[in-house]
Amino acid sequence: MISALELSQIINGTYIGEKDIKIDGVASLMRADEYKVSFLSNKKYTKYISSTKAGCIIVDELFDISLYKDKNFIVCKNAYLGFALALTYFYKTKLDGNFKSPKATIDDSAIVSKNAYIGDFSYIAKNAKIGNSYIMPMVYVGENSIIGDNCIIYPNVTIRENVEIGNNVIIHSGSVIGSDGFGYVKDNGRHYKIPQIGKVIIEDDVEIGSNVSIDRATLDETIIRKGSKIDNLVQIAHNVEIGENSILVSQCGISGSTKIGNNVILAGQVGIAGHLTIADNTIVTAKSGVGTNIKKSGIYSGIPVYEHSKWLKSSAIIPRLPDIYRKIQELENRLKELEKND
Repeated sequence: MISALELSQIINGTYIGEKDIKIDGVASLMRADEYKVSFLSNKKYTKYISSTKAGCIIVDELFDISLYKDKNFIVCKNAYLGFALALTYFYKTKLDGNFKSPKATIDDSAIVSKNAYIGDFSYIAKNAKIGNSYIMPMVYVGENSIIGDNCIIYPNVTIRENVEIGNNVIIHSGSVIGSDGFGYVKDNGRHYKIPQIGKVIIEDDVEIGSNVSIDRATLDETIIRKGSKIDNLVQIAHNVEIGENSILVSQCGISGSTKIGNNVILAGQVGIAGHLTIADNTIVTAKSGVGTNIKKSGIYSGIPVYEHSKWLKSSAIIPRLPDIYRKIQELENRLKELEKND
């Protein structure tokens, strides 16, 4: 438990309220008690401010706290970021290092930090290197793979051979990093496998959701640049490059050798064809299909994609197409009648 003033300093805010308010956790406005901090970032929840029992409330600088004289506030530039920092402070995963389960298998040639945690039934293969990281039970780490410091690898993750993972990386359960790229050559009606001998590189501060597949390159590298976040159920094919601080939402599929720029957002179920380039600071909206290069940053929608503003206008017309078609038929019939009279 800490004071609200101390918490405000931790989350880079300014505390305004009664002294000696103590906080022991985070809760919603509706469920918070006097020892919880809550937050407001969506205006539709403003109605709960008056009735909340929260010890203090995180708000942004635009919120008029003068309307609530009986409440305590932590004012931040970004209330949602303040909320995230508060959650991190109170509920950060506590890792117990310097543990190697006797039920784990660690090859004699592997180099594992004395401060690493290796859980039950995990397998660390030949020449693998593990830093000060947390490898939960039933994780497979293949030959020559490297995992840096402060990583959390959750149960049932498979990290194949020749994978390089940086620092502060989180990989959730069920994901497979470094599986074979989908490469075949057809001859006389048969598909012959092309061996995939490249690697996967995941840079610092990347988070990968559950059941994500990231294929290793045919010859070079599949790369996820630092700071990018990948949601559950995403497929990233061989030789793909994801730029820095990009976000890939659930069920995206990216075909081989495509290059995604920095600060790109691909919404849910976006599909991208192979060997394309997507410009920095691009947003592709949900269920869109990208079949050509996107050279200019902006917002894109549709199958195939085009500028979002134009797509909105087109979408507004589509429900009216039957009526428009009927009117065109009526005009054509009237024109035929006029031509007969001539």
